[in-house]
Amino acid sequence: MALNAFASLLCKSSIFVASRQLSSISSLERCIPLNKVREQLMTIAGSSGTPFEVRDCAALTEALAREQQLGSQSLAKPMSASYQEALLSLRTQAGLSVKYVNTHNGIRIGRLLEDLDILGVLISYRHAWQPHWAERAPVTIVTAFVDGVCVHTPIIPANRDLRLSGFVSWVGSSSIEVTMKIEQQAGEDGAAGVAWTPVLDATFVNAARHPLAAKLNPLLLESAADREIFQRGERAKAYRLQQASQSVLSVVPRNEEIAKIHRMFLDTIDPKSFTFSRRRLPVGSVWLRDTMLKTAHLCHPEQMNVYCKVFGGFLMRKALETAWICAFAHCRRQPVLLEVKDVSFRAPVELGSLLFLSSQVTCSHGRRCVVRVHAEVLQPDSGLRTTTNDFYFVFAPEAAAQAGEDCVPDAPQVVPRSYSEAMLHIDGMRKLTEA
Repeated sequence: MALNAFASLLCKSSIFVASRQLSSISSLERCIPLNKVREQLMTIAGSSGTPFEVRDCAALTEALAREQQLGSQSLAKPMSASYQEALLSLRTQAGLSVKYVNTHNGIRIGRLLEDLDILGVLISYRHAWQPHWAERAPVTIVTAFVDGVCVHTPIIPANRDLRLSGFVSWVGSSSIEVTMKIEQQAGEDGAAGVAWTPVLDATFVNAARHPLAAKLNPLLLESAADREIFQRGERAKAYRLQQASQSVLSVVPRNEEIAKIHRMFLDTIDPKSFTFSRRRLPVGSVWLRDTMLKTAHLCHPEQMNVYCKVFGGFLMRKALETAWICAFAHCRRQPVLLEVKDVSFRAPVELGSLLFLSSQVTCSHGRRCVVRVHAEVLQPDSGLRTTTNDFYFVFAPEAAAQAGEDCVPDAPQVVPRSYSEAMLHIDGMRKLTEA
C-alpha cells in the first residue's frame, strides 16, 4: 500500500533542514516515549496543567494579529517534516501494562484512541510551527473529527511494545489531516531488528480554531506519492461534505432505503388483521429501542486536556467502552472492534460537566453491528442538554473476527418501531456499507 510505504520512508528522513532555526518544536526527537508526548504538547500550548486555568486569550490574539500585520509568510513544509513516533513500552513496564490491559489480556483500544488524539495534535503543531515563534504557539489546535479507525488485529497482545507514528497528510485553510498508525513488535523477546506488525490505522482531522482563524502552513508535495496522499485528503474532505448534505436529518432518504424500511414494517404486522396497532417481532430480531444503554459521567480535572477542557480522547474511550457493552448485550458474545467509522466533535465539554452517553445498536448485518453513541452535556440549573459528540463503532463477535464468519451465528436483527428509529437504522446501514 502506497501510504504504508511512504510512512516507512518518512521514518528514515532527517528531522529538519539544518539551516532552519531550532525551537522547542523543531528540536523534538523523532521517536520519544509516549509519556513525553503530553509534556511536549503542554509546553507548546503554553499550559501549566492547573485545573480551571484561564488562558490569556487576549495575549494570544495580539500575538497572532501582530504576526499577520507583519505579513509573516507561511512556510511550506514536506510531509516528512511532521513525522513523529512514540513508543509504548508495555513489555518492560509492568505498571504501565495494567493501565492498558483488558480482562482478556488484550489491549484496551480506548486507551490507544486517547494516545492517538494527543499525538495527532502534537504532529499538527509540528507542521504549523514557525521558526520565529517562542516556546508558546499563538494558535490553538484541537481535534475536530476522526475520519476513521481500522483495527487490523482483533486481539492486540498486551505483553509487547507498541509504536505509534503519524504525519500530516493534508492541509486546508485552517484544518489539518493527520494519518497515523500503530504497530506492535512481532516477537516477545524485544530483540533488536524484530519486525513491527501493523495493528491499527487512523485518520484524525484537527483545526486551528482559537483565538483567531489562523492560516496553516501549506504542504510541500515533493513526489508523486506525496501528491497521491494529498489527493486522498481532498477526496476525504469532499466525501465528508457530501455525506453531511445527504444526512437523514437534512434530506429525504433514498428510494431503496424507504423501500427497505417499508418491508421491515410489513414483517412486523399481520396483514390479515387489518390494523396498524398490533406489531410483532420477526424471529431472531429485537426492537431497536430495546438495545439502548446509557451511562452518565461527572467530568473531573483528571480528564482535562492542555486547554483545560475535557480531553477528547477521554470522550472517545468512554464512548467506545459504552458501545462495547451495548454490543456485548446485543450479540450475547464478547465483541471486538473492527472500525470507528467517524467521530464528530461539535462542542467542547467543560470541566465539571454532567456527561450523558446514549448507545444503541442501529443496525446489524450478518455478524457485524453498528453502535451509535450520542454524547450530550446537561446544565442542571436550566435543564438544557447540548450535543457535543456523535460516535459510530462497528463490532463483530470475537470468534467471528478470529476464526471466520461461518462458525458464529448472525447477530439479532434490529427492527425500528417509529419513524425516528427508522432514520437511525438508515443512518447505521450507511455507516456499515460505505467505503
